[in-house]
This record gives sequence, structure tokens and C-alpha cells, in this order.
Amino acid sequence: MPALRQSVFSLVAFITVSGLLVLTASAQLTSTPSSLTFSNTYIGLSSTSKSISITNTGTTSVTINSITSSCPEFKLASGTTPTTLAAGKSTSYSMYFAPDLAQLFSCTYTLTPSTGSALAVPMTGTGLSTKGVISVGTRLLNFPNQAVGTPSATQGVVITNTGTATLKLTAITITPPTFVVSPVTLPISLAGGQSTTLNVSYSPALATSETGALGLTFNNVPRKVVDLSGNGSVSSSLVITNIAALPQGTINAAYQASLIPASGTSPYTFALQSGSTLPTGLTLSSAGLISGTVASTVVAGDYTFTAKVTDAASHTATKLFTLNIAKATGAVCNNISFNIPNTSTPIVPLNDLGTATYQGSQGGLYPNGSNVRPASHDSDGVTFAQAIQPLDSNGNPSSTGKYVMLMLGESTAVDYMGQFMPLAMNDPAKDPALVIVNGAQGGATPNKLTTTTNNKYWNTILANYLPDQGVTAKQVVAAWIEDSNGIATGTFPTDMTGLQGNYETVMQNLHTLFPNLTLAYFSSRIYTGYGNGVSTVNPEPYAYEAAFAAKWAIQDQLNGASNLNYNPNNGAVKAPWMSWGPYYWANGLLARSDGMLWTCQDLQKDGTHPSSPAGDLKVAGQILNFLKTDDTTAPWFLHP
Repeated sequence: MPALRQSVFSLVAFITVSGLLVLTASAQLTSTPSSLTFSNTYIGLSSTSKSISITNTGTTSVTINSITSSCPEFKLASGTTPTTLAAGKSTSYSMYFAPDLAQLFSCTYTLTPSTGSALAVPMTGTGLSTKGVISVGTRLLNFPNQAVGTPSATQGVVITNTGTATLKLTAITITPPTFVVSPVTLPISLAGGQSTTLNVSYSPALATSETGALGLTFNNVPRKVVDLSGNGSVSSSLVITNIAALPQGTINAAYQASLIPASGTSPYTFALQSGSTLPTGLTLSSAGLISGTVASTVVAGDYTFTAKVTDAASHTATKLFTLNIAKATGAVCNNISFNIPNTSTPIVPLNDLGTATYQGSQGGLYPNGSNVRPASHDSDGVTFAQAIQPLDSNGNPSSTGKYVMLMLGESTAVDYMGQFMPLAMNDPAKDPALVIVNGAQGGATPNKLTTTTNNKYWNTILANYLPDQGVTAKQVVAAWIEDSNGIATGTFPTDMTGLQGNYETVMQNLHTLFPNLTLAYFSSRIYTGYGNGVSTVNPEPYAYEAAFAAKWAIQDQLNGASNLNYNPNNGAVKAPWMSWGPYYWANGLLARSDGMLWTCQDLQKDGTHPSSPAGDLKVAGQILNFLKTDDTTAPWFLHP
């Protein structure tokens, strides 16, 4: 048998036909490599995933009906069942190791085919324990009543190793960018008994309340999260409200950023402070617009400058800004905004469009151009939220049970979850009975989720992702979905009506597969204009238009469509209660009214998938903020 291959051979039959000896061969599966050995992993952490390639080396097709692990410490990261392989074809599966004990684990992943014998792939990994223990001095930093455009005093987060073994702080994330960690050099090594302090400040750009999260990653212990909250208040004097770190620019690409004045008398006039300069190719207009094309001679790095604004009453204000210029990503970084097709008018995000229209369709997330749920619909959602309670594996109320939020989507959602899951699951504000299950899968577009029979995406959630987290379908109570069909052709609005229908069928399937699921939340796609000309998967304006399909599906439920009924008083229940979650499409560098925008550096080289960590974290932070603050999610997401 060749090295690094494990084969399961089917029986070979010899049949005599008219005196001739005929050899009949059936399917056979092989794995490359034949086994997987994972790196030593500390309790509470997960290893990086490893992959196996499964090939049908026979002469007939075979269906892999299931893939199961003999130990719960080895979990499926990607790959689906049932999957049919024609002769000579391959598919891949990825697994990861998450030990709960300090010991050697020798286990097996078994792939069960439709014909022939099962294929067993050995998995080994060693769980480690550490005598290091991390204690964080606070669960929450609160910054009340901070004037917009001004930085708060710093507040300290004291991190102490209360154990005896040395630990290292290896990474820090913070979201949203209105919260800032003072620069430190990583990694920070903490011997037993040692402490370090991180200083956090808050500089609001809007007079509003917001939440955030500070994520702390260590080498040998699980991530720690500190919740952040702040409240921006109106400044008493003239200010420039932008945060000090401007949106990133890209070498040899177009750029723009508008400086925003407040608490003065218009008109306003902007200029660079004497002695300040911008990166070559950029200029600051008197109206406060930084624009141009970053010259190819500019070196990647941080550039600082001071801008000055003068109002009609001759009051002045200055602010020191940092503009990071990065190397080209491979995406079309000149596409810093996108226009309505066949016009020179920039597209307006749904939540800024209001009662105005996009090609005849009214804006707003909800009817009549509103971004606020209708009161009666919100009230129903709150009622469902307040009724959520821990359930046992059979879906019965249990004080020792769990309840599940299921995250759904295709490849872009897979990327977001890389930042969202560790933040959310380690958030000290999360109810310990809540289990968040990442059900996002590459290729799991809405049109592939419209059936439930032998559906490889639904089956993988039911047979692998839920059991891997120790929960069942009857414990799922809520779902989030960010998904589209990769539409790249067609004319609005007919190009989105099929997607709307897919969404409505998916909602019905959620009710069928998860009988205790009562709440479902939609999110939009991100800006994909940087992918136009590079990627054919859901370029603009189709990524933008996909939000209309979600809006129309929700609107059908609001209008009483029987196929989406969620209220047992109105007949048979067919779907969960539906609502918008966070909407995060913005027109590239054209900032929304709330400041949301997308730089080329927020996306990968295909201009479609978010970059890590910047793009992923931008979405993850918005989902987490929504779950903590919305009146239909806070009752079950937050710790009582």
C-alpha cells in the first residue's frame, strides 16, 4: 500500500457470462494523508484545522453518507455529507482538535459510504494543561458623556497571571475603532504573579451610545474579553468629529475621506496646519475632503498630519490625524464607490435611503423608508425573546439545559465567524446557557438550502456541527443569516425576486428542522465594488441589491403572508419571526451617516471576502453589538 494512503477495498466478483470471465469493480475510498496528528493543544483552546482528501479510486460512483468522530475532542471544520463522488473524483474534509483533558487522544473519523466498507481515518492529539491562570481586573469599561471628536482619559485593564507558569499575551483586538488601545509591544510575557496594564480610550464620532469589545489572546489559555461601552455627547465648542485614525489608503489607488466639523457656525473652511503634509497624491480641500490617488512612490506606513477648521465666527479647531497607507491587495482598489447602473449617481445604503428610491424601490430596512421595526412586530419579537429558556436535548425546559443560536451563511460568513465566535463565546456578558453554533459553510447559498431531504448543508449542521458542540436541533431557538446566491447578472428588481423566494423557503425549513426556533435575523452583504473586474461572485450592484430580497421577505411576513406565519393565533406556524439584524453595506469609502465604510484593505484580493482581521472584525463587532443591545436579543444573550 502506498505511503500516506489508507484504502478500503470492496469485494471483487468474478461472473461468468457466455463462457467469459468478467471482472466487476465497485467504488473504493482512500484518504490522503492516511491519518492526522494534531499539535499539542492546551485545554480550552483549539488547534489549527487539518485536512484530508478523500478519493474514489473505484470505477463507479459512491456517496459518502456520513462522517463521524469517535471522540468529541475532534470536530469537523469543513466538508459536507452526503457527498457523491464519481469514479476518480475527490473531496476534502477539515478537522480540528479541542481537548478537554490533559492526555493523549487516539480516535477515529469514520466515513460511511453508500456501498462498500467504511473508511476509518485515525486522529491523534495531546491535550496539555498549564499552571498559568489569567485574571482580568474588570469585565467592563464605561466611558460616559464623552464629547464627540475628543478623546477620553484612558482607563486601565489590569491583566494578572495569578498562576505559577509563564503565559504570553499574543494578540489584541478592539472594536469598533472609536475605542483605542494605547500602543504596546507584543507578545507580553507574564510570569506567575506578574501584571500588565492596557490603557483604553474612547473618542466618539457621533452623539450616540455604543458598545464594543476588547479581545485578549494568550498562548496557553482561552481568550479573555472585556466589554466596552461609551456615550458620545454634543461638544460645547468647535471640533472635527472624525476619529484620529482615518480610513486606510492603498498605494497607487484612489482615496477619499471627509472631515466632519461640529458645534460651530457654518460655513466651515479646512486647511492643513502649517508644516503638515499629506502623502503624495492627496490634497485637502477647503470643504474638508481629502482626495486624490496615492502616488506609486509612497512607502507603506503611517503618515501623520494636523488639519485645521475655521467656522464663520472665526473659531478654530485642530486635530492630529494618522493615515495608514498599505500595499495593493490585488483587488481593484480604485473602485472606492459604485454608482446606480447607467448613471453617475452613487448608490445610497438602504438605511440612509429612507423614503427615496433605488430604481423604483423604496429605501429603509422596513416599510415606509423606516429603519425601525413596526411596533407590533417588535412587541411579538420581545415576547418570543423573553420566553426563551434552557432546554434539554429533547427540547424540554431544563434548569441545567442549553439553548442555541445558529449562524448561517456561505464563504463570507465563514470568514466573519473567525472573529465573531471567539469574541462572543468568551464575552463575560453572554448567558452561560447560550451556545452559539457556527453553521456557515462554503457554498451554502440560499438556493442550495431550499430543500431538506438529503441536503448536505443541513445534514452537516444536524449531524456534525450541533453534536460537536454538545447540543441538538431541538435546542436551537434563534438564527442569524447572511447569505446570497452569488448573483452577477440580471436587471433589478427581477434579479432579486428569486433570492427573496429562496429566503422565504429557508425560513420555512428553519421551522421544520428546528421546531423550537422562534427568531431569525438577516444581515446584508458587505461592499464588493473592489471585486468588480476581479471576481464574478456577487459584484456590485448585486451585493447591494441582495438586501432588498431580505427586506421584501421580511415585508411579506409583516403583510401577513401565510407561508411565513409565526403566530399560532393566526393559523399553522410556518416560519420563525423575522427581522433585520445588523446592516453593514456601505458604498466603499463614501461613509454612511453613522460613519460605516469599507476600505480596499478591509477585503481580500478578490474584493469579495473580508480581510482578516480588519474586515472580519468590522462585521463581528456589529453582530456582537446587535446581540447585546437589541430588545429581541438582549433578554437571552445577556447574562441575567
